[in-house]
Amino acid sequence: MSPSHPLTVITRVPLPAYLAPEAVLGALHAHEPLIGANPYSTRHERRPIPAAEVGEDPHFDRAGDQLQGYLVYDRVPIIPGAGSWASMLVLIPCIFQNFERGVRCRAEAQGGVTVRSSYEVRRRGEVEGGTVAPNDSGEGDCELIEIANIECSSLVKPFVRSRFSSAHQEILQRVVDKVAQASGPKPSVTPPWEDALHPARP
Repeated sequence: MSPSHPLTVITRVPLPAYLAPEAVLGALHAHEPLIGANPYSTRHERRPIPAAEVGEDPHFDRAGDQLQGYLVYDRVPIIPGAGSWASMLVLIPCIFQNFERGVRCRAEAQGGVTVRSSYEVRRRGEVEGGTVAPNDSGEGDCELIEIANIECSSLVKPFVRSRFSSAHQEILQRVVDKVAQASGPKPSVTPPWEDALHPARP
């Protein structure tokens, strides 16, 4: 097999103007809303993290919170649309670490693919790269962004590149939609954080 090559993919979805960024940040820090947003995920469980598994991985910062390990069970379709009989159960060990702007995650996928992601709530335009959607009138000034560094062989790199961004954009959108739904109906007044970002002119 050819050696691994790093691949960086940046995915983003805007937050609605009425949705508090702190609510999305809270969902990231809870981990489960992010894990459950994957449509292939069937369940997950906590697991211990052996010291040798982390080693000196620079992805995890000493300034962040304590590491949390999970084992995620994904049922991945082999033949799309054929039902559960044409699917495969995949176990993915993950490590999460909360930090001020979001959560870091390392996932060991099949085929020697390692994904190191940073899920963050940021101001729009603060992070360059990836596809930037035009600013809609109903969107605020913040976005949920994933910065993923993927280690994989050159044989699967084209497949990973073509599938990762669209699949993870759906995951990010699911997180935002679920937080918005839990936050209640869309308000008809401008939220206070938007007033702070756009003060009235004298």
